[in-house]
Amino acid sequence: MKICVVGLGSIGFNLFTHLGRKFPGEVIGVDVNESRVSELRRQGFEVTADYRNLTGIDVWLMAPSTGSRGQNLFLALEQMLICPGSLISIESTLPPGTMWRVREFLEEKGFELGTDIFLIHVPHRIMFGVDQTVCDTPRVMGAFTGACLERGRRFYAPLVPQLVEVPDVRVAELSKVVENVKRYVDIAFAQDIYCYCVDQGIDFDELRLAVNSKNNVELLGTDWGIGGECLPKDMGFLRSVCSSVLLEGAEEADNQYRHRIARQVGSGRGVLVRGLSYKAGVKDIKHSRGADLVRALEAAGNTVWVEDPLFTPGELAEAGFRPNDQAEPGKEKQERLTGRVVLERQRALNPKDE
Repeated sequence: MKICVVGLGSIGFNLFTHLGRKFPGEVIGVDVNESRVSELRRQGFEVTADYRNLTGIDVWLMAPSTGSRGQNLFLALEQMLICPGSLISIESTLPPGTMWRVREFLEEKGFELGTDIFLIHVPHRIMFGVDQTVCDTPRVMGAFTGACLERGRRFYAPLVPQLVEVPDVRVAELSKVVENVKRYVDIAFAQDIYCYCVDQGIDFDELRLAVNSKNNVELLGTDWGIGGECLPKDMGFLRSVCSSVLLEGAEEADNQYRHRIARQVGSGRGVLVRGLSYKAGVKDIKHSRGADLVRALEAAGNTVWVEDPLFTPGELAEAGFRPNDQAEPGKEKQERLTGRVVLERQRALNPKDE
């Protein structure tokens, strides 16, 4: 069996390495980012940037970043050399309605689903910092035909702890988007309650402990805002098809929360921001609201230093930030240590600085 993983970003590479251990010698990866491919080749992985090298593939596992309308997915489909009888699994999170467009694309190529080719949607699930692989949690699988479901079951059932099959592919498509948007709304609510607690002098952590003592309730923690790639993107996906005052309000609440953090500092000050990764415990600055905060504070005329236990000062400097140990020793350093505002993730707001 020849397996190809399409897209070698965070999700795709995790899937690629996991399957490489399960099916040694049978897995290859492809990515259009040639520098990424070169880097992975130097590390000894079998990857390519040229779809012409991918012949006789039995299983295509597609995990590219989809783009706002799934355009990256269709760019990949255009280049794939699809053999009759192969399984195509879309693992990327999709704007609702994309699977119908994929079906139409394949049928225009002359394929009949469930006979010539087998198409399924198995949206990936992973919580970085908790799960080790995208196959550690139950997975939802949807398809247009029973034959496609059966083919998908044979591949995925041995890999995941539970395979939740749904006969309506739209349910699988929507399930991942709803999961992420539900978390977005929960975080926006927590941020609003956190702001209220700050205004009233109430300990938010004590409130969380009290609320979360009920086993069917969870008041989430807060950070620099709702960051990462997935949650804001999927909120956009859902809002494009679902008109909702609640969803609109959650986005506005997050914007106001992030602006409040920056507004409390003002301008012309020295600021130390503790915690820069997009999510505590995950070494990744891409799509980080902490990084956005630093840039907003700098644009307002502040001098900003950063700390993050996941990154060395050199890594922070290379990413364009001012590490906390960068100032010269002596009087300047002492003034910097005693006269600046300190902002810490999950302690982002300080009523004394408003």
